[in-house]
Amino acid sequence: MDMILLPGGTLRASVWDPELKEPVMRDATADLPFFLRALVTLHDQVTLKDVLLLAERHREFLVPLFTELLDEFVEEVKRPVAMEEECDLDYLEVRWECFLQGNRFDLQPVLVGRNHKDTHVYSVEAVPTNAMGHLPVHLDSRFTIVIDDGAPEALAGSELGALREFRREVRREFTLHDLFDAVLAEITFHGDPNERDTWWREIGSRESDSGETAGDET
Repeated sequence: MDMILLPGGTLRASVWDPELKEPVMRDATADLPFFLRALVTLHDQVTLKDVLLLAERHREFLVPLFTELLDEFVEEVKRPVAMEEECDLDYLEVRWECFLQGNRFDLQPVLVGRNHKDTHVYSVEAVPTNAMGHLPVHLDSRFTIVIDDGAPEALAGSELGALREFRREVRREFTLHDLFDAVLAEITFHGDPNERDTWWREIGSRESDSGETAGDET
């Protein structure tokens, strides 16, 4: 099923038209609960604010699935912010985070900050939503699976062994559920906006006391 999220939080989906006897694209915003597990693409101008405003329209359905803090962050993203207070990242990205431990494989969607000019991935868990609400949200469906099979191979000229490594580039598209999961898990990581800001101030104080500058990379 084809489905796209447009600027303004409008959801359009391909549905079967019995009269035309073919699938047609129509506005499916009001029918979001029926499309939560459908694959979704994003228009390149869809912003974080668009995603949160779409969630707000279906809060009664989404709050039990994700977080009771949704209302507080929707209220925050609507608040005006001075231009100099806006987050200076180029865009936000929903990507897959892959965990391999023993026989356990876990894959989850995460929200990160990105710039076009570098390859770094930036955490946005402490950034107010109204400071990054203007940023477009992109989807990156690519991820790499790395498996170490534990089988030793002799290295030439050495008594040490090496482990054969299996690497595979994989793609997995995102559902609408994945999109909400990534966004809401990240922005509520430290609780409500007040708890988030308190945590961030405490981190800054501890780093200042130790002679470090907040935000420095280690």
